[in-house]
Amino acid sequence: MVQEYLHNLPDHLEDLEFPGAGDRAVWEGLPEGVRAALIRRGEEYLGWQWPVMTCGDYLTFSRTGDRTRYEEKCHPRQQALCALALAECAEHRGRFLDDLIDGIWFVCEESGWQLPAHNTYVRDTPALPLPDTARPIPDLFACESAANLSLIRALLGEELEAAAPGLCRRILREVDSRVVAPYLREHFWWMGNGDEPMNNWTSWCTQNVLLSVFTSGYGQDVKRRVAEQAAYSLDCFLNGYGPDGCCEEGAEYYHHAGITLWGALEVLDRVSGGHFAPLFQEEKLRNIATYIVNVHVDGDYYLNYADCLPLAGPRGAGEYLFGLRTQAPGLCAMAAADASRRETRDLPSSKSLFERLLDALCARALAAPAVPVPPQEEVFYPSTGLWVVRDETWCVSLRAGHNGVSHGHCDAGSLIVYCKGQPLLIDVGVETYSAKTFSPERYSIWTMRSDWHNLPTVGGRVQGSGREYAPAGVNRFREGNASVLELELAPAYPGGGFSYTRRAVLDRGGKGLTVTDRYQGEEEAVLSLLFAQRPVWRDGALETPAGSIRLEGAREPAVEAVPIRDPHLRKCWPDTLYRALVPVDGVLEMQFLP
Repeated sequence: MVQEYLHNLPDHLEDLEFPGAGDRAVWEGLPEGVRAALIRRGEEYLGWQWPVMTCGDYLTFSRTGDRTRYEEKCHPRQQALCALALAECAEHRGRFLDDLIDGIWFVCEESGWQLPAHNTYVRDTPALPLPDTARPIPDLFACESAANLSLIRALLGEELEAAAPGLCRRILREVDSRVVAPYLREHFWWMGNGDEPMNNWTSWCTQNVLLSVFTSGYGQDVKRRVAEQAAYSLDCFLNGYGPDGCCEEGAEYYHHAGITLWGALEVLDRVSGGHFAPLFQEEKLRNIATYIVNVHVDGDYYLNYADCLPLAGPRGAGEYLFGLRTQAPGLCAMAAADASRRETRDLPSSKSLFERLLDALCARALAAPAVPVPPQEEVFYPSTGLWVVRDETWCVSLRAGHNGVSHGHCDAGSLIVYCKGQPLLIDVGVETYSAKTFSPERYSIWTMRSDWHNLPTVGGRVQGSGREYAPAGVNRFREGNASVLELELAPAYPGGGFSYTRRAVLDRGGKGLTVTDRYQGEEEAVLSLLFAQRPVWRDGALETPAGSIRLEGAREPAVEAVPIRDPHLRKCWPDTLYRALVPVDGVLEMQFLP
């Protein structure tokens, strides 16, 4: 798809231009609240003590599997660089330069820009204990570090050179040796290899390599080689998407997948004089763009399968511009609505200067009144089996795909249910990443197992992991005002010997949401239901403040409290979640009530 446009690529590829700090008309023309927020954010880092990253910090991952010790020092450095650079652009009085210079120096002195968890040359192999400074690895965060430093030099090159002569040359040298030269010299797995499955690494790294090269004054030979490799990589990335554009990695990864795809294509288009513009009118690109609209529930909540939390982060300028490019007004409206809810008009948690820069420069467009676009009543993604239906009360999803997706869990056939924008039946998500998360032991982690999703356990058996474990007989249809999905869950479990069908119906004619499970087998079947609030059994129903579920054909379920101590899960869940264990003997009808 992308490589098709290489045949007539212009002979001369331009540099990527952004308004430098000296362009005062642009920076002083930002909305006053935005400019003030950028300066205020930078002030938080005046005199900041830059975290010291030790050899022991790096070794911690290979010794214990703990990622946080190193990343809790590494990531704030990048956040500080972004904040100080944008504050200096906004104010332009030199007040932030010394702290910014120190930060650049610290980052240039790091032995490796790749994270300890990513310090390997071969995909899915154990990470090496320490980085080899003679052979850098351009991982996600090395590429992002390179893009951040390149953009800082592009925005503040004159100011940095006056304050610290030679520092800009140091930036260029480090970016080239750590990212650009390895990218041109070696082939890393995320760059694409035929039909080998890719993930968000491909678009994310590719975007940042393009940003690094096209803001750093490279010659035409390097630019063309990078553009050609980028086009190949993006095609490999797109091969992993069905025509429907569903992001199998889930809502939280959309920003690092769909939006960085847009970013990479945007760079290619701008430096080639609009050569790639027709790509944005491809239906597949539009479907990738609008996926996030279709899995949005309400406010900050999203339907969260795979390694995602329901609070998938704010939409910003990337989504707005992707929406404009693909003529998707719903995505533009969503980005504008999110921006209007942000108090600071900044993205303080983002480590990407590109993202934060675009958000500032597009602030006026994002602040313009947006006409809401009603969500679709029903969406089905054949490539992943994701089904989403909604009405004024309910937003419901069911995942009818296999258990072999990137970042996936064993959750084939699991439900997520929101009532009036509040979580009723939930998907817990994923705990803080560790070595175990991406090891052969991944599916022993409780949040990955089917018995911690809204699914049955049969004879003590939980679902298997892999593409071969998938529901069968998936049947979707309409009955008047009702949307219906039926499927057989048994093939998702090893061993067989039983039948467990699920029929979900959202009747917009007045009956609301009903889910009917039918079990036939000799072994005991127990259905797990996960709640964010404590359910109380009363008169045949599990009642919560968010809504109730009347259970026809079931005895009183056991309800257990699930303490939540992991800091990543605590970003969106209370300190206790709840699991109801419902015995299933024959037919179980669940009538959902607001």
